[in-house]
Amino acid sequence: MTIKVERFDLTGQRALVIGNVAPVINALAAAYTGAGAMVTTIECRAGDIGRRLPGAIAAHDSLDILVSAFDLFLAKPIVEVTPDELGAVMMANCASQFIACQHAVVAMRQQHRGGRIVLVTNVLGERGVPNTTVYAAAHGAVHNLIRALSQEIAPHAITVNGIALGWMDWMDDRLNPADPEAARALRFPIIKRAGCAADIGALAVWLSGPGAGYVTGQIFPVDGGLTQHL
Repeated sequence: MTIKVERFDLTGQRALVIGNVAPVINALAAAYTGAGAMVTTIECRAGDIGRRLPGAIAAHDSLDILVSAFDLFLAKPIVEVTPDELGAVMMANCASQFIACQHAVVAMRQQHRGGRIVLVTNVLGERGVPNTTVYAAAHGAVHNLIRALSQEIAPHAITVNGIALGWMDWMDDRLNPADPEAARALRFPIIKRAGCAADIGALAVWLSGPGAGYVTGQIFPVDGGLTQHL
């Protein structure tokens, strides 16, 4: 069977890419633009999403694709995590994605032509490592948000999927070279390099286009095989 380029064609689609991870949102915006979509990019703090997103949707009168990429890392033993840190990590990694989905679903349902939602998350939501309890719990919540929401919005022809990142090249500040647990992130990927922003775009475009109309509720690791070891 011939795989046609049309399966990646987003010509005329309105895409909104929002998040606080500049390498990710810039790469995604470029990928969507290259596929023909009309792209609006919003880089903002997680706490601002409820204020920024509605205006961006209203300004363009339609929304076909939402991509949300928020991330705030924290590595600490559970007994050292403060209530403020707990709230900040949950807001940045989980609540932000929930709020983004709320606004997108309202807009897409009103349009009566379906839509695509892609949430960028982390593989630690599926496989935990020591001293990442809050971070892993927040991303685990995003994974199950995707699974549950897919069932709720499928009758409206809206799909929702996730891209779970492994060790990426902008995450150098997360590792303590002296920590053997942290070193696993570098040692275990089957593809012996860190991921880069360009590794994300093609998958996101596919999940947002006609080639993935029968795909929803799934989380796709982009991790170089890291989760085969964790």
